[in-house]
Amino acid sequence: MADGHFHARLVEAVDRSGTPRSVYSQDTTLSRRGLLTRAERRARELVGMGVGPRDLVALSMGNVAEFLILLVALSKLDAVAMPVDPANGDGTLLRATERLPVRAVIRRPRGLETAALDYPAGYIVRSRKRLTSSLLTVDILEPPESLAALPIGRDVELVMEARGIGGVLRDTLRTGAQLREIGRAARSTLALDAGAKILCAQPFTVPRFFDPVVLGWLESEAQLVMAEGPAPGSVVPIARTTENLVVVESVRQLIDLARAVRAGGATLPIVPVIPQATVPIENGRMFKQAFGTSLRQLLLLEEVGVLAARVMERGEHFVPAAGVELCAGAAMACGGDEVLVRTAQRSTTLPELPAGHPGAPAQDDFVHTGYAARFKQQQLLEIVGRDDGLVNLEGRRACLDSIEEAMLQHRRLTWARATLEHTGDGDPQVLLEYAATGETELDDIEEHAVGYLPPFMVPRRFERVLPSD
Repeated sequence: MADGHFHARLVEAVDRSGTPRSVYSQDTTLSRRGLLTRAERRARELVGMGVGPRDLVALSMGNVAEFLILLVALSKLDAVAMPVDPANGDGTLLRATERLPVRAVIRRPRGLETAALDYPAGYIVRSRKRLTSSLLTVDILEPPESLAALPIGRDVELVMEARGIGGVLRDTLRTGAQLREIGRAARSTLALDAGAKILCAQPFTVPRFFDPVVLGWLESEAQLVMAEGPAPGSVVPIARTTENLVVVESVRQLIDLARAVRAGGATLPIVPVIPQATVPIENGRMFKQAFGTSLRQLLLLEEVGVLAARVMERGEHFVPAAGVELCAGAAMACGGDEVLVRTAQRSTTLPELPAGHPGAPAQDDFVHTGYAARFKQQQLLEIVGRDDGLVNLEGRRACLDSIEEAMLQHRRLTWARATLEHTGDGDPQVLLEYAATGETELDDIEEHAVGYLPPFMVPRRFERVLPSD
């Protein structure tokens, strides 16, 4: 049984220099050697519970060291890891079990919960145990026959959810070779070296944070800081004692951090990075004032990986990541030409991508991205938008159509239109225009949005309009 990518890369790193501290989290600090030792111990424990080669294992927990430990442990077992965001309760996890043949679920229970989840029809719970010295539980499952036949390739090591056009959920199936290419691209775009620390407080279940942060760390000699919570509280204490701190965060969190720093009348020496290429360049000024260096933008695609990066300064253009080629495609309705990409990072998906969708083949081994951009002499100057209704909110991909459909389930809404807008600081947010019957209160509409949408997709502005004649 060959070791998977995460385990093999960690073994290589330990052979080079395994003693220095490499992972910092709220619950522990580990060297790469310590991480490897714990992962191999967990691997033996999981084998005893019934986890084996090619089993698809869902991981539902926060940004804790155990997440990395389990990634490496499953890699050693030739199992397939599927990170799942626990922020929305167990809904995301259960939807994943409806689409894919999940054979084990490792999660952090809520409160005093002791019973197994109510898995979809056809699943059989074979056992439920707790990992030693941990609050995490392990459910060993037998999926229904209808799912067991799904074609997850022999080389696939990681599965991550991506929301596509029309809100359709697809799962990207990543091989070890693709994971390594993404890591190399992340290392080159973020200039990660042995003296750097890379910090992220956003969920590693999100490709736009997992790809540059976790895969970039694994492919480099940098140190990883796993944080949770608002950026001002998680970044400031570390930045005061670190010379080269790369912070990958959502636009909103970096805005809050910049405001807090400016209110204190000082600068915070960090390298701020956003996984969001559509923020206008003029919004970079406040970040330079607060951090003493310009904001960096990453161009990413969930079905592919890390494509390019740009320093948010006038005259700067997007520089392709290592192993990435970019070119201009057809003209787009929102302006500019579509960005096409050629790279070994590209993954397959379940279900398969329709022609023309982001990640689908275009021409000469290039694939579609759906991004519209301005080019000059083959240099990508600026991303101007998209035509397909996909947007990025707080670093997560969302679909405007899905927001409209969810809101129209309100009993009194007769029409809804969701559009993307940017605040004066460049933070993307959703405006919902709607028509409703009777004396419908705004509080009722907002409460419906919170109940029917993930937190990052909830509109931040609502405008009632009169129905047209």
